[in-house]
Amino acid sequence: MNLSPKARLRVLILTASMGEGHNTAARNIRSAMLREAGNSVDVRVEDPYTRTNPVVNRLMQRGYAAAINNYPRLWKSVFDLLNKPGMLESMAPLLGQLVGAVHSMVREFQPHLVASTYPVFGYVMARVKSADPSVSAPFYTVITDSTMINQAWYRYPSDGSIVADEPTASVLLADGVDRQKIHTLGFPVGPEFEEFIPSPAPNDNRWKLLFFPGGTHDRAIRTLELLAELENATVSVVTGRREDTRAALERAGLPRKGHLIGWTDNMPHLMGSHHIFIGKAGGATVQEAIAAQIPFLVSHIVPGQEEGNIALIQQTGIGALASQDPAHILHIVKGAMANEAALWRTWRRNLMQMQKPPASRAIAEFLLERAESASRRAA
Repeated sequence: MNLSPKARLRVLILTASMGEGHNTAARNIRSAMLREAGNSVDVRVEDPYTRTNPVVNRLMQRGYAAAINNYPRLWKSVFDLLNKPGMLESMAPLLGQLVGAVHSMVREFQPHLVASTYPVFGYVMARVKSADPSVSAPFYTVITDSTMINQAWYRYPSDGSIVADEPTASVLLADGVDRQKIHTLGFPVGPEFEEFIPSPAPNDNRWKLLFFPGGTHDRAIRTLELLAELENATVSVVTGRREDTRAALERAGLPRKGHLIGWTDNMPHLMGSHHIFIGKAGGATVQEAIAAQIPFLVSHIVPGQEEGNIALIQQTGIGALASQDPAHILHIVKGAMANEAALWRTWRRNLMQMQKPPASRAIAEFLLERAESASRRAA
């Protein structure tokens, strides 16, 4: 896109470390903006929670991780509460520091546009603009979930919502959101996926499985013990920031055939070099799997927002729900490989039909155009 040579646009992207998908989306949008506009734009990705009470922030992050992995029913209750009108408003005293942190960021940076990849910032920005009429930057939300959307994403005033697909857009429409404020641009996966060549079905019947453990350590251990029974498969295990899970698997000597990986920023390569993904259905993870054309087995359910992502997988036929128990995972993996991988090939064909133009670039161009319009109005 062509920006005014005299203008240096300022864009603030708000995110939160409550699950890695929000951060991934924010970083990918920033990278795409810099590729599109170069030195004509200053893009900052900020987690306002880091400016609040650090002890409380760490407890919230640990509590979120514990809830989704060990107490999913508890998280479902929290999700349902946040979905109720008036709930965030009732938490105003608890969110005061967060509102203050965002207000400070906006006053310091003076952005031409604010975007968010985390639902609570719609409410926060509404509070900021109500308290300070001088804050006039347009505000857009990039919704990182699909199909089943918490109303906190779109309940508060904004200039628009960016969604990954039409089923998600239809949810907002049905709930009364103005069609003109819904923009179906895709999910902002990384640029590595733009010219992606997925792994073909193995000619030698040697399968590579990519496993992201969700849930308890015992469940992850049992899953890997069962997958070790497959003579024609190896398993790469990525534990991410769950160091306790990695330690538990190391003590158990797992995986027996494959690799144990902690945190990695090399997901495109891993997805491209494996045949089946096994893990929980986080928004970013599901969309990256679609971009990488790797079939997805959901091994752990996080009730609430991820139920919509599971519905997307099932409705489009790009994988399966395998969350009953570890034996269920083994059963479906065997089924995918059977009969010359007929089921796996069906999943792959469906994934190919879901391919979209690079969404990060489309979202970046969309936001940059609106930031430039806001800049001109302010000049």
